[in-house]
Amino acid sequence: MQKLRIGLIGAGRFGRLHVKVLQQIPGAEVAALADINSGALYSAAAECHLAPEACYSDPLELIRRSDLDAVDIVSDEKSHGALVLSALRHGKHVIVEKPLSVSFAEAQEIEQAAAAAGKQVMVGNISRFSQPYFTIKRAIDSGQLGRIAAIRSKRDFSRSWFQGFGNRIHPVYESGVHELDLMLWYAGARCVKVSAFESSISGYTYPDLFSALLYFENGIMGSLNSSWMIPKGAPQNLVETLELDGTIDAHIEVVGEAATAQYQLAHQGLAIITGTGMQYPETTLWPAGLTGIGGAIQAELEHFVQSISRNAASPVMPLSHSVHGIEIADAIVESARTQKVIHLGEKEGAPNVYS
Repeated sequence: MQKLRIGLIGAGRFGRLHVKVLQQIPGAEVAALADINSGALYSAAAECHLAPEACYSDPLELIRRSDLDAVDIVSDEKSHGALVLSALRHGKHVIVEKPLSVSFAEAQEIEQAAAAAGKQVMVGNISRFSQPYFTIKRAIDSGQLGRIAAIRSKRDFSRSWFQGFGNRIHPVYESGVHELDLMLWYAGARCVKVSAFESSISGYTYPDLFSALLYFENGIMGSLNSSWMIPKGAPQNLVETLELDGTIDAHIEVVGEAATAQYQLAHQGLAIITGTGMQYPETTLWPAGLTGIGGAIQAELEHFVQSISRNAASPVMPLSHSVHGIEIADAIVESARTQKVIHLGEKEGAPNVYS
């Protein structure tokens, strides 16, 4: 079978992780790499054994290559929308790291462009490929939880990390989209009302805490709380493959009429005690195994390659779900700004991404 030729945009830590995983997949070939930072670009190329002539300081030059089948976008969040649209206009399939874009209007434009081009766009909502989260989805779909009544979620991050995001992007697009995507996946319906609040403690452009209440058209209630306030000294849980000195503390609970399901990302099921502190190694996202990098990142990228190779739309990462997720994110920002409840698509004829 001919390999899917992929050009990757973004040579940072996560982009390099994508390259390594794609190089493990038999049906994929990373044929080009782009980054505006030449140091990061050529360092990543050497690390991944890519020739210098396959490297581009201008992502648009990579996109214009006629011998690429797909583009993998792992760049700065605010660049995603424009790069996705450019890739579609040049006949490329796309996988883009979350978020799809940072505005609902741009997300809608992408959806229309993908349909017009006949190309697939998948968003790297990695939690859908993480076994614990998938197990909850399976329990919902099988009826084990009964009728779902509520979904509660939180996602907190180390305070030190916010130095890199506080003046760059609202956290609902950087971290909150993970939980929004899971809530949409579990609810299986459109969100029709949003009420949100936010608070700035650290003095950055964007808030370091926000809370939102969601109401879905099938009656399910959702709550999302997120902060970038975890102090130094909390157990480190991203300690291998992509090591980050800090903590992600995520928790989700799905309350059903018959049963409740819950999962916590940072937990002490596996612990390593060092001379400087405690580690709770995370083993579902991108663990290093005997044959390479596994976990959710491997499953996600393999699914993308297989979907494009088979010319089959993804049942796991429908573009419409990600577009609606950005609509909700925009509503959270607007509700917090205006202190009003935002209504989404309640009028007759509003698009239903789950129909």
